[in-house]
Amino acid sequence: MRGLRSALGLSMMLAACDAPAAPDAGTDAPGTDAPPSPIDASAAVGDWAGFDPAAPGPFAVGYRSFEHTYTPPGRSEPRTIEVSVWYPTLVPDGAPARYSGIFTDPDVTLEAPLAPSIYEGGAYPVHVYSHGDRGYGGTSAFLMRHFASHGWVSIAPDHTGNTLDDNLDPRPTWMYYVRSTDLSAALDAAEALPAGDPLAGVLALDAVVASGHSFGSHTMWASAGATFDVAGFGAACLTDGSCTMAEYDAFAAGVGDPRIVGIVPMAGVLGRTFFGETGHESVTIPVLSLTGTADGVGQADQFARTAPLPMTWVDIEGACHQFFALGCAGDAPGDEDRIIGGFALAFARAHVLGDGSGPVTEILDGTRTLSERVQLMRR
Repeated sequence: MRGLRSALGLSMMLAACDAPAAPDAGTDAPGTDAPPSPIDASAAVGDWAGFDPAAPGPFAVGYRSFEHTYTPPGRSEPRTIEVSVWYPTLVPDGAPARYSGIFTDPDVTLEAPLAPSIYEGGAYPVHVYSHGDRGYGGTSAFLMRHFASHGWVSIAPDHTGNTLDDNLDPRPTWMYYVRSTDLSAALDAAEALPAGDPLAGVLALDAVVASGHSFGSHTMWASAGATFDVAGFGAACLTDGSCTMAEYDAFAAGVGDPRIVGIVPMAGVLGRTFFGETGHESVTIPVLSLTGTADGVGQADQFARTAPLPMTWVDIEGACHQFFALGCAGDAPGDEDRIIGGFALAFARAHVLGDGSGPVTEILDGTRTLSERVQLMRR
């Protein structure tokens, strides 16, 4: 896994090199006919409560992707996004997943059959993710694998116009709210999967947890309901023509999604340019802020200036900006899964599943130390 993340980082730097064409995943759903599984399939409904949030779960991980087209508020042109989906499977062998047509993930099986749910009612809890500037849905694939190994489904749209191979420069102002509507549209698309799709009607989409890396942290705050400073940047963008009146109105209306019950911004903070001094005051859901001491993004200032909003802040000693995505040179193998995966999944279990068990609360209140690198503050 460590080798995969290092390879992905190198591949991003060498993205201009020729790469083999990606297999066509199309929009086919995972198959239902599976060979005998080498994985212990004895996990039953309710067993999830005994899983350690900081350790890999019992499932292998499957992957699929599909396209979805929608028209964002304030925009006249239809927008097509690629939506990636990671899910639990009992079949670890098969063709590896490939992200953005370039990066192969040997720890994830393409189009693997869906494992039965171990959650009450046969539903699958959901985690949704927003990638960073010029990234792609799989940039934090280790986190998707962690959730899926515990029986969750992770959903990540590629933010068209702000991806590795499709980036608008200069960045349009509308991108600062449309990234959030991408998340909402991806959830809408998952909810509207056609009858016969293994995930149709079984995703618990009324309450989901969201995470985002870097620019995805901005997306987290917007999707959580932070109020845009339309009297500041909004008035300026109308004056200089960088936004239309319809886009201004979309900023003013906000893009919060009530299905999101907790956010995990990683390697990024709430930006005052777009949210002003008080924009965070309209956020009512809990926040788990994950940052690194080698990545000065203003995390201490954010923690101080967003009080009394419920926030757990985890600052990781020596972690660089890519610790939360493609990896940093010198990282200890497994740190990202144990620390980021452990905190994110414990937070998700607490706020999506209402889990107040010891393994969850001890991680979130700092009673249990996942790493000597962790500094935790909470309110």
